[in-house]
Amino acid sequence: MFAAAVALLMVGLSTTPAHAQTPSVTASVDRTNLTMSDVLTLTLRIEGVTNVHPLPQAPVIDGLILVGSERKSYQTFVQGALSAQFEFRFTYQPLRTGSINIDPINVILDNTVHITDPITVNVTGVAGAGSTQLPTGAPPQPTSLVGQDFFAESEVDDETPYIGQQITHTLRFYSANVFARPIYDAPDFAGFWNPGRSSEEESLADVAGRSYRVTEVNTILFPTLVGALKVEPTNVSVRGGLLGSSVTQYPTHQINLNVRPLPPGEPDAFTGAVGRYSIVAEVDLDTVDIGGPVTLTLTVSGEGNMESLPAPKWPEVPGWRAFDNDAPYQMSIVDGKVQGSRTFERVYLPSASGSHEFPPVEYAYFDPFNEEYVTLTSRPFEIEVLPDPSAPEAEPLATSGEVEEPEAQDIRYIKPVPDSIGRSANPLTSNSAFWALWLTPLAGIAVLAALLVYRKRPTSLVTAGEPNAAVQSALARLAAVGPGSSETDAASMAIHGYLDARLGRSTSGMSATEIAESLSQLGASASACERLVDLIGKIAEMRFSPHEVEGADSVAQEVQATVRMLDEELSE
Repeated sequence: MFAAAVALLMVGLSTTPAHAQTPSVTASVDRTNLTMSDVLTLTLRIEGVTNVHPLPQAPVIDGLILVGSERKSYQTFVQGALSAQFEFRFTYQPLRTGSINIDPINVILDNTVHITDPITVNVTGVAGAGSTQLPTGAPPQPTSLVGQDFFAESEVDDETPYIGQQITHTLRFYSANVFARPIYDAPDFAGFWNPGRSSEEESLADVAGRSYRVTEVNTILFPTLVGALKVEPTNVSVRGGLLGSSVTQYPTHQINLNVRPLPPGEPDAFTGAVGRYSIVAEVDLDTVDIGGPVTLTLTVSGEGNMESLPAPKWPEVPGWRAFDNDAPYQMSIVDGKVQGSRTFERVYLPSASGSHEFPPVEYAYFDPFNEEYVTLTSRPFEIEVLPDPSAPEAEPLATSGEVEEPEAQDIRYIKPVPDSIGRSANPLTSNSAFWALWLTPLAGIAVLAALLVYRKRPTSLVTAGEPNAAVQSALARLAAVGPGSSETDAASMAIHGYLDARLGRSTSGMSATEIAESLSQLGASASACERLVDLIGKIAEMRFSPHEVEGADSVAQEVQATVRMLDEELSE
């Protein structure tokens, strides 16, 4: 029978599910022709897998500089199978004109290297280079422009912003030569978060008796440091001489700012959001079977830095386990302001039937325009958890006031006392065995107390040269899957058993994000924490999904790899 079981196991491992997809990796750009003032978005799309590890990194491209990145994932169930798609978007700013080649990108999926096709883009000087019809605007008149052919100046719209508040950096370049094409060399904006969104406008203006083409470049910034900050001078280069052999630079002045900290008195629900927002909270189900997932969604919309918008302080619901999902966001610039929305999701799993009330979700932010904190509150939700129909019903209690007593025995036999007990010459306390029996429980309590103190000490679980007991225990849990047992349950017990040992406390009630933050404080890398969050979400989906989820046969391997990866980093 053992040989037959091994044969069946080998057949199961070598069989590919009929609904499995072939992994595919493609790269694309949002445009192949752009100007120096445009931004280029490179999208790396991965399909046919349920998890991507290692995560693709932004490629280094000669002639382009990385100014932003984001990741999105889409998961759907198709005919009982999980279909997933991942998108990695990288935003670049051109550094030079001409043809720029984007080399093939290598992505490793299931120990197989997938290579994308090369892409070529063409960068020109400025938008509308061949146009001579420009709108006549009314830009501010520079006081120091007296008859020069070229002149550059820069400014910010607020020199004393709050940390996290949007400001706009503006460059204006005046050119009396309509055929000259300036090259904008932007500062690095150290101390600011720059979403890489710049707008450019051109107009005609008459200054000091001369006509100038005015190029205005606006760049959105969010200060990330408190105190004195500076924006380095902006250089604008113009080619001249025979065949453009000489280059003349026209730098602006340095801009000095004083970034203010947020004022005291923040509410308990405040997590760091700055701007102006509104919220909408909703749950996907109001009735659920016990053990089934309920998703609480909070959508935050308004003006502010959507990419770094912090999550809310989720309400604690007794008797429910919680897991956090990715928080996708949308962002655009409307009338010079960053606007958009971000959607936060938390999945709750009930452990008891009955009617449960979800408290309201509170989201607080600081309004820099009115200089005040604002707290938004959603409505509460009522969730009905249905009992497990397969659970046995409890027997009804007796309604009678009489309690049935066990039948008493008519005769109880008494065993005679041996003569040796009554005739003992020495007292019992003089016997060494008597004191040994008394001291044994006290010694056991002392040993147990020492073990508890040892387990709670803040030192690492593993010292140099010693075997990792936490890893061995986790792997032993995976290997102990018996007939009828769930592989995903074993994987959940293994990963949480390891995390409990590493963090020195139970992680069953912690969210994946909270666990990752705790591990990060102990020295775990960002990639290891992200891998752990994906793994915990995958295990939860496999355990509680009503359909069979693809990839259950590889979850044990993923647990082993993640545990070993974390242990190597935390043991350094």
